[in-house]
Amino acid sequence: MNNFSKTSSLLDGLAPDCLRTLALQGQVRHYRKNTLLIHEGDVGTQIYVVLNGNLREFAMSQDSKPREITLSMAGCGDLLGLLALEGGQHCSSVITLGPAACAVVSAESVRVLLQQDPRLAMALLQRALQRLRLATQTTCLALFSDAYSRLSALLQRQQMPAQTVSLAPAPMTHAQMAQHIGCSREMVSRIMKELVQGGYVVREPDKQYRVCRRLPMRW
Repeated sequence: MNNFSKTSSLLDGLAPDCLRTLALQGQVRHYRKNTLLIHEGDVGTQIYVVLNGNLREFAMSQDSKPREITLSMAGCGDLLGLLALEGGQHCSSVITLGPAACAVVSAESVRVLLQQDPRLAMALLQRALQRLRLATQTTCLALFSDAYSRLSALLQRQQMPAQTVSLAPAPMTHAQMAQHIGCSREMVSRIMKELVQGGYVVREPDKQYRVCRRLPMRW
């Protein structure tokens, strides 16, 4: 399959059609695992339409022992870097979790399209609100709950059916879990050990943790 066919196949997977229209205004780029697409604090000039792969949006503390917390995950059809449309600084970073492909569109091109196509404006608004909802829920958990409650929510969220194939649950290390919920790896390891010993969680052969009993409300 040549490069043109590969690009066309990626774009054909987008829904609704207005997202494909948006992606066609940009350049399709392929990224390796652990590529930082957006850096917190930088002024954005382009947005990313995710065509393939998994990406993680996260924020980092500014204290002497920096910690990360995952705000949301992104997959095919998601839009990243929307703050570039208002010319402000990005308030989070985005990194690829594996090989990924995105259509990169300049903020100016997006603004022109939004004026011409109300459907596209509504599609962008809906996706922006979805990501805002996820980020708000994550922030509330981080501020108003303990490490166990956040880890419990993560484990149960992983049991839910994936909305897209690209966001299917993947095995996570204790360090990755700690990044997701904003605590230390040691804390995650201690809690997971007790949950496994208590028969609440099992680790499958593919290294994916599975909840097999209702998790306690408190630990």
